Amino acid sequence: MTSAAGLLGELVRTPSESGAEEAVADRLEAELKALGLGPVRVGRSLYAVLGRGGKLLLLNSHLDTVPPGEGWTRPPLGAVVEAGRLYGRGSNDAKGSVAAMLLGAARAYASAPPPGRVCLAFGCEEETSNRGIADLLARVPQPDAAVVGEPTGLQPAVAQKGLLLLTVTAKGRSAHAAWGGGVNAVHAAAKDILALASVSFDREHPVLGRPSLEVTQVEGGRRHNVIPDRCTLVVDIRTTPAYAPDELVAMVRATVRGEVEVRSRRLESVDTPVGHPIVRAALAANPGATPFGSPTVSDWAYLKGNPAVKAGPGDSRRSHAPDEYLELAELEAGVLFYERLIRAYHEPEAP
Repeated sequence: MTSAAGLLGELVRTPSESGAEEAVADRLEAELKALGLGPVRVGRSLYAVLGRGGKLLLLNSHLDTVPPGEGWTRPPLGAVVEAGRLYGRGSNDAKGSVAAMLLGAARAYASAPPPGRVCLAFGCEEETSNRGIADLLARVPQPDAAVVGEPTGLQPAVAQKGLLLLTVTAKGRSAHAAWGGGVNAVHAAAKDILALASVSFDREHPVLGRPSLEVTQVEGGRRHNVIPDRCTLVVDIRTTPAYAPDELVAMVRATVRGEVEVRSRRLESVDTPVGHPIVRAALAANPGATPFGSPTVSDWAYLKGNPAVKAGPGDSRRSHAPDEYLELAELEAGVLFYERLIRAYHEPEAP
């Protein structure tokens, strides 16, 4: 069986920016075949089922990465190992989870297989369209529970905020800036920005807290000497199950004078009761871990209605950054974590 560090190194050295995951999917397909499994390709995604009969546990993570960007002091695709750290784009987010899930599941079923099944499902385009998980869920068997592999330090996220993106467009009337007489849409948008800054949320989710609302982009004006007749704001709302998306849209419309449009609402918030067997299994796999609420979105949003946790090796603060890395000790701990989690879920009474 390939070592965890060896497999992660190969995955990192294989470019897989969103939309170009073919080569890394080929590498994983070969690894799964070498383990005697029957991987099924779904475009640039793939899945494989281990075990026979019983409950099905879905282990999901993603193959794609964001572009390397600037500021690196090591080759972004070099998989350089220094002082126990493997550096490279995707090492932390989330190829470490992919490697650990694959090897953890393989070890769990190598001897004394647990009385249940595991579906390894690795998707494309998580960083952009979430197309991979959507395509996979249309093909894989219906899971009884799921684990989404993202860098959480192996702490189980039992809830995740959603993402609601809105645009607010203020309209005015253009005129020559020297003569005046127009209606400045930027000024109107500025009033809407101040109004949005005063929005408060009364209802609090027990794990995620309250939603957040931020104006993250402003676009207005075409020339320095023309009073702008249009200014558009992008509003980023991180949602919780305490508020329905339609309710949040209505709150924004009641707050601003500009025209509000929904840009994206596909990533809704999700949560799982702390007492659910998948949460208990995650805690059994990492004694001393503390369930938490995650403010960042992931493919978990597409598993809404399926009990799930988000947990994997690494630290999300390293994601998308120059010199992204994963500690090799974190990787090995991740392999053991997933192996233990599988057994704890399928054998809850086992010592």
